[in-house]
Amino acid sequence: MFILSYTQNGVARRHQLQPGTTLVGRAPECDLLIEDQSISRHHAEFSVTDTACEVRDLGSLNGTYRNGRGVTRVTVGGGDTLTLGQLPVQVHESHEEQLTLTDDVVVLDEERTLSRSVSQLGTPETRVSGVDAPRLLSLLSALGRLLIETDTLADLLERVAELVFDAVPADRCYLLLGGPDDIPSPRVVRQRNGQPPADASISRTIINRVQQDQVAMLAANAQLDPRLATGESIQMQNIRAFMCAPLWNRTDVIGVLYADSPEVDRFVAADLDLFTALANSAAVLIERARLADRVLEERRRRERLQRYHSPAVVERILDDAHAGDGAFLAQEREVSVLFADLVGFTSRAERLPPNEVAHLLNGCLGTMSEAVFEQDGMLDKFMGDALLAVFGAPFDQPDHALRAVRAATGIRNRLDAANRERPDDPLAVRIAINSGLVMTGDIGSPKRREYTVLGDVVNTASRLQSQVAGAGDIVISRATYDQIRDQVTARSRGPITLRGRSEPVEVFEL
Repeated sequence: MFILSYTQNGVARRHQLQPGTTLVGRAPECDLLIEDQSISRHHAEFSVTDTACEVRDLGSLNGTYRNGRGVTRVTVGGGDTLTLGQLPVQVHESHEEQLTLTDDVVVLDEERTLSRSVSQLGTPETRVSGVDAPRLLSLLSALGRLLIETDTLADLLERVAELVFDAVPADRCYLLLGGPDDIPSPRVVRQRNGQPPADASISRTIINRVQQDQVAMLAANAQLDPRLATGESIQMQNIRAFMCAPLWNRTDVIGVLYADSPEVDRFVAADLDLFTALANSAAVLIERARLADRVLEERRRRERLQRYHSPAVVERILDDAHAGDGAFLAQEREVSVLFADLVGFTSRAERLPPNEVAHLLNGCLGTMSEAVFEQDGMLDKFMGDALLAVFGAPFDQPDHALRAVRAATGIRNRLDAANRERPDDPLAVRIAINSGLVMTGDIGSPKRREYTVLGDVVNTASRLQSQVAGAGDIVISRATYDQIRDQVTARSRGPITLRGRSEPVEVFEL
């Protein structure tokens, strides 16, 4: 069985996928209704069988991704991260149908049950139990290997269960995640032979005692304990001995590790100490794996953002949780669009070796990008020896027209400064700016998407740059000029008819 977990409006949510198909989207008729603006009305469909889970994108506007890669149809498993639009969704393989938490009221006989605080591990009181050095060294070595050999959280949890069977003589092992205030979720349910046990159950009384008191427990003969034996979970499983320890990381309990056996006196105090040490170390590894997943996702987002934005804008997007989720949604925005093109670069490239062409172009485009970033503009794309920049997205910038003009003058000034170092072979740039309403956001196919701007405003700016601007010119449309007329000096070139447009555009030159 598979479970989806995600956070919506600051609230953590879980949805258990049922066998068959589950429609996900914003429409009221969806089986899983998620009210997130990045998700389409009919966004994706999950198909679940007894052994597999498949997700299919339904042509959504903002796409479906698995572990950062766009998909149309793919099989997913525990540990995968799906991104529906801009909403991260974790996929978990549930073992809830294999393990039941019963509500048995269990009273433990302290004379026949060991109970030890996990914080006592390694103190003189616990060393007398007789954990031999080879067993402990073997366990520590195996735990060290887990740090470098496991790629996903699901793999790590399975490997922890294997270590339980290597370290102690248990016949069954269960690993549950969830703190004292959460409902523990079974993540590993297996027997020594690797198969899931039939009709497995654990007393909730034991789980609560271990989590809330942060103690590890050993019952050497639970079946014969007159007060403990009344528990249905003990009787049904014919359990004679069990151990249970919290997954305790510093001050937080993130779950429990449980092992049992039908044999009397199967476990001794040394087993409990080793089992507790394993549980403590496993908790640290689990938290490290979760942190690594978050760091990887953060790095992926940061690298993606740095392709478009200045460091200041990147930090704002990452710091603002709401903007981080919605900054790249396809939406209409009022922006200013800037096109800048190096004049005569193509003919110059014909005379130079390819490595010199690349070096020169990288230097020029890098310098032009810095001028855009200084005004917190968005670098949309490079187009050969030209660039497209946008001001007013992904965040509202009321002064987007002025920022665009300042970036344009910054580009021209930087190029003039670079030309002073090569007076015999100067470069010139022509720049055009237009303002208006565009469609901006993640645009493309499910397999490849990029943040860009679309609309007549963009086409007009491109034609102004190619048909009107000359070498060294900065030209702006009437729509841009009207927003900054009191802040710049410009002369009108009059209405100009651009190729592909029926109405003329009034153009101004700074």
